[in-house]
Amino acid sequence: MTICIDMGATEIKVAPIKGNEDKIIVGELKKFPTNASLGKQGIVDALHKAILSLNGADVYGVAIASAGDIDTESSVITYATENLPGMIGFDFAQFCKDNFNLPATAINDAHAALLGEMVYGAGQEYQDKRVVMLTLGSGVGGGYYADGNIVSNEENDYGRFGHICLEKDGRLCTCGKKGCVEMYLSGRAIHRDADALGIDGPDIFEKYGNGEQKNVEFVNVLRANLKKSLDLVMQVSPFDVCIIGGGVADWMEQYFYSITDNLGYNIIRASLGNSAGIYGAYAHYNRR
Repeated sequence: MTICIDMGATEIKVAPIKGNEDKIIVGELKKFPTNASLGKQGIVDALHKAILSLNGADVYGVAIASAGDIDTESSVITYATENLPGMIGFDFAQFCKDNFNLPATAINDAHAALLGEMVYGAGQEYQDKRVVMLTLGSGVGGGYYADGNIVSNEENDYGRFGHICLEKDGRLCTCGKKGCVEMYLSGRAIHRDADALGIDGPDIFEKYGNGEQKNVEFVNVLRANLKKSLDLVMQVSPFDVCIIGGGVADWMEQYFYSITDNLGYNIIRASLGNSAGIYGAYAHYNRR
């Protein structure tokens, strides 16, 4: 059994998985608060607790997906925003060896979500295509798949599509730049912008579907930002299909396709939900 972790800024998801890429059995998903507000020690303690919750005699490894830039060869976080304070340089493989005597691999969480969708989810029928994914959650993650693998290099800025500049001199991002896609398409950004209009709440998209004027206007701006973002992504990572996942996609529910249709791209909804990173972490572990 492999302990599979998806570590984000808000929570750490963990589940046991058995099998291989052809057939797997996924156990119960557990969630723990990341405790990022407590700094590095809080995050590390939360990670330890998550792994310990499933550790046992039948465990042979730990597969981790994490926010931040990850060197997949060394399983080290090479860059993270203040969403994961103090975690730059953190070595997942060494941590798992020292604390649990288990081998571990790590991959960026957005890359893991895309890999999970390509191997087990909505992207399975597009294995021969160029596919990008936007994971719209607390932040905005990105990933690019071509020729059967995740493509992450200097040419496409390692798939950091959430930090492409959408608006020159726009909103200050947690990465230190201004105008990043994340500041306009993330769940936090959507809540903030909706709140400014007096329409924030879990029913933002439901009211859009019911034709309420303020919500329709709000979603039209969101659509325009998504269209512009995909135009910019296309320039650095030409794609045939775009998968959109994350909490925002789930929030849209049955209105997902009315919101994403007619933007000039083949957009499909992720099918693995909040478990995509877990699946991708496992797929990455088995490809090491």
